[in-house]
Amino acid sequence: MSWLLNTYRSKALEYHPDVCPPSNREESTRKFVEIRKAYDTLSDPDSRKMYDYEMSLVDSFGSRYRYEGKREGFSKKVWERQLSGLKKRSLDKSEKRNAFL
Repeated sequence: MSWLLNTYRSKALEYHPDVCPPSNREESTRKFVEIRKAYDTLSDPDSRKMYDYEMSLVDSFGSRYRYEGKREGFSKKVWERQLSGLKKRSLDKSEKRNAFL
């Protein structure tokens, strides 16, 4: 788990609003908050289990990502596939709900 803390620290320092140029402050603040939320999720065992479960649901819609010991994280394509899977799942739920109304 130390790699998670090291990664969090390096990214937090990179995007901390106090160290970024004023022109990038809004974007840096947004990224800093996202990094903090990700760290909170991944460092808490219960939150991590829920996150892993949710990602497994995304995998069931065709977005495959196999962890191969890479520590640098997900690529942009992986996140986009996961987001696409979540949107599809949400749309499917909405359609089922509307079918019963």
